[in-house]
Formats: sequence, C-alpha cells, structure tokens
Amino acid sequence: MQYERKFGGRILFALLWLLALASLPAHGQTASAQLSINLTVQSSISLIFKDNPAVNSAGFCPLINSGTSNVTLDLGSASFTGGTTSTCANFIRRAGPATYEVNSSFDVFVSKSNTSSPTYKLQAQLSTVPPANVVWLINNLPLTTALQTLDTGNNYSQAVTKTLQVQVKNNVPAQALQETITFLATAN
Repeated sequence: MQYERKFGGRILFALLWLLALASLPAHGQTASAQLSINLTVQSSISLIFKDNPAVNSAGFCPLINSGTSNVTLDLGSASFTGGTTSTCANFIRRAGPATYEVNSSFDVFVSKSNTSSPTYKLQAQLSTVPPANVVWLINNLPLTTALQTLDTGNNYSQAVTKTLQVQVKNNVPAQALQETITFLATAN
C-alpha cells in the first residue's frame, strides 16, 4: 500500500506537472507583415458589329467575322447597266443623275461596364479619300476622312442597324473599290 501511495503520488505529480507545462505560453518564433492593395476600376465601352437578323435577304449581306470589332462586308461586283452580282446587296440604278447605289445593312452593338453613362454617341469616318464620283454613306450621311456624327443618344446593349451605301457615277473607271470605315462610340 505504501508503494501504491508513492507511485500514485508520483503519477499525480507527473500529471499536474504536464498540465502546468501545457498551460505555459509557447515561445516559438513569430513574424508579421502587411500587404497594402491599390486597384483602380476603369470604366469602359466596347463596340462590335453583328449580322442583322435579316442576314442573307435583300439588303442584308453577311459580315465576315461577325460578332467582333473587325469585320468585312463584301458587296460583290456592280455596274450601272448590269446591277450587282451579290444576291444580298440592294442595287438602285437611279440613285442620282447617272449614278447607281449598292447598299447593305448590319448591326452595331455597344456595351458598357463600370460607367454611369446613360447613352453613347456614334461617329464614323473614311480612312482614305474616295475616288472621284464615288460617295460612301451611312444611312444617307456622306462620309469623309473627318468624323461624322451618326447618332447622339443610342442606348447601350441594343443593336443599332446601319446601312452602308456606295454611290457610283457611271463614268467611274472599272476598279475595285475598297475602303475602311472607322466607327467611334463615345460615352455621354
């Protein structure tokens, strides 16, 4: 019994010592650091061209690369007496004195993010001066190499249909007419 008392006392002492040791604070190594963060949210708008839902019907040629900001519109070949080879382009023989017109419509789509702008202004300009007796128009507005305002209060995320018109007098020499038209959307 004396042995049990001695042994039980030692066990009790060892348990109390372990409990006391466990309650002591740890003295491990520590370090701290701070990370400061800066972020500027930029507002933005984007402009893309899309095929009009009436694509492939008269006056609605398909855009090559539709759904992007870099598209091509092929109006085929045309002449005053022969019309156009394109089945989707409109051809008007008497668009003016001895002038014919080839035209096709497409959609412009402007979306926004991180801006309170309610509407946008849409402008367009030619990249080069056209040959003599050739006129490029958007919705009957003659284009030049300076920005021309097409619209001043279009709503975002709504397709806006535009008609590209090429008017050619019947004395223009046979040639390929190529032009790049830049569209500019500006938040209001």
